[in-house]
Amino acid sequence: MGVMDAFKIDLLNPRLEGQTFEYEIGDDFFAEIDGLIHRGKVRTKVECVGVGTVYKFMIHSEGKVIVPCDRCLSDLELRIETTDTLNVTLGSDFSDDGDCVVVSEAEGYVDLAQFIYEFIALSMPVACCHEPGKCDDAMMHELSRYQSTRSGGEDDERANSKEYGADSDAGSPDGENSVEPVDKRWEALKQLKNKQ
Repeated sequence: MGVMDAFKIDLLNPRLEGQTFEYEIGDDFFAEIDGLIHRGKVRTKVECVGVGTVYKFMIHSEGKVIVPCDRCLSDLELRIETTDTLNVTLGSDFSDDGDCVVVSEAEGYVDLAQFIYEFIALSMPVACCHEPGKCDDAMMHELSRYQSTRSGGEDDERANSKEYGADSDAGSPDGENSVEPVDKRWEALKQLKNKQ
């Protein structure tokens, strides 16, 4: 039996209502899904609280996941806890649009793996970053190098000076510190602005 087979729930089981399924989700699960989450250890409890035309599943997940830091890209451990509801009904073709997931009546089962993963991913904060000072030093050094080049004080002074632009031939004769000319279309727009 594969890692993901345990997440397939038989909807045609007459004793499904009230059943509880418990999963210990680990690195193999996240590797199989191949998403943003690299690794983790999450305990998930799924309870079927309603059957009939619509099957209602309450899904509670709690644990920790490892994701890349948005700032330095090194591993970041996040605590997660989420409780969600999944409504499933039988139909002719699979569809997960809207509030209710439709699964094929011919198959007769729902695969919860992707839904559990999505609920876990959606419980994470929008920005996943280390606390200040905890990011990877080498990556932060590189990042600061490029940020200072793009938005350093020297560049700001040049941008604000009148010589900066197409009219400027400032800089040394060998081309060092010379500023590339501004596109002529921008110069035309600048003249329109100055007329006002």
